[in-house]
Amino acid sequence: MESGPLGPRRTAEGRHETPEERADRRWVELLPLATVASALLLILRVAMDDTAVPWIVAGLAAWFMVCWFALPAWALRRYTRTAPKK
Repeated sequence: MESGPLGPRRTAEGRHETPEERADRRWVELLPLATVASALLLILRVAMDDTAVPWIVAGLAAWFMVCWFALPAWALRRYTRTAPKK
């Protein structure tokens, strides 16, 4: 995976990523989810009852994944149409 300004430049030039580069990027995109979930877990364990905290954090992590992965994938699939063949 290319780092620095080369990644966006490849995208702007229309050069496609390899499947390995896409897989690497997916792992990097999960880092914010892990960071937010751990921070919520630490903060809510102090502020609330310990039994409800994992369920709240799991729900928020699921919501984050829906917003971060599922909605963009759905929008891409829905609004990117190929021209009908004649």
